[in-house]
Amino acid sequence: MHIGPQEDELSATLIDESHASGEAGEPAKDSAARKLLRVLEAVSTPGETHRLSDLVKQTGLSKTSVFRLLSELVDDGYVSRTAEGSYTPGRALRLLGLRLTAGTEDSDRVRTRLQRLQQDVHSTIHFALRTGDWATYVEKIEDTTQPIRMASRVGAQIPLHSTAIGKSILANLPESEVRRYAANTGLPWRTDNTITDVNRLLADGELVRNRGYSIDDEENEEHIRCMATPVFDTRHNLLGGIGITTLAPLVTQEKLESYAPLLLTAARDIMSLV
Repeated sequence: MHIGPQEDELSATLIDESHASGEAGEPAKDSAARKLLRVLEAVSTPGETHRLSDLVKQTGLSKTSVFRLLSELVDDGYVSRTAEGSYTPGRALRLLGLRLTAGTEDSDRVRTRLQRLQQDVHSTIHFALRTGDWATYVEKIEDTTQPIRMASRVGAQIPLHSTAIGKSILANLPESEVRRYAANTGLPWRTDNTITDVNRLLADGELVRNRGYSIDDEENEEHIRCMATPVFDTRHNLLGGIGITTLAPLVTQEKLESYAPLLLTAARDIMSLV
């Protein structure tokens, strides 16, 4: 995590202040959990810049407490820190919100749009959000006409380097973050087609960015071929991806790629709903 000048000055005081029994300006009765919730609520307030000083004013907590809680939330993916130094809801918090609002009007609209895509391509559709070094399925529209059902399920985590959705996510991350992911995970082998070299993964990412979609050609599972495109929110923050999953013996890569315009249009439509 990048630490700016304001945070550098603050972090130097953390050791001295962290043992204080009641920090100035904070109600003594506030539990750690209540402080955490106050920070999360403040970060999630729409239409705000959410710089450190803003969050201190909104929560009524000391700079030390807010900075410490933000650091933990950033590390766990619940809060993101922008290059300008402000804080926004992170991927893990967005995933939690999507789970909690399942069945609401917006969630129903997303599912309806995914169902339309499924009817257009006659294949299983997945929608996953990035959660750290994984992607997590939040929607699955099964193709019930196929003789074999996909083993995937909502809530399941998938690797980023060997799946179409995962590769569409990696392709839109900075090179340094892709290299960090490779170092953290080791790019484990899944099939003979899995990309296990970080330079090949970066080259694949360039191809994905140029054409707008990724291909998993039996790279995560044998006999499974997928195509995916990234999903962004209205502020162009990367959230995850939408994928079309097919049986490789039944759908050629050429046929799968012919669905690209339908997939890209669906992703643009969903962008306004998440």
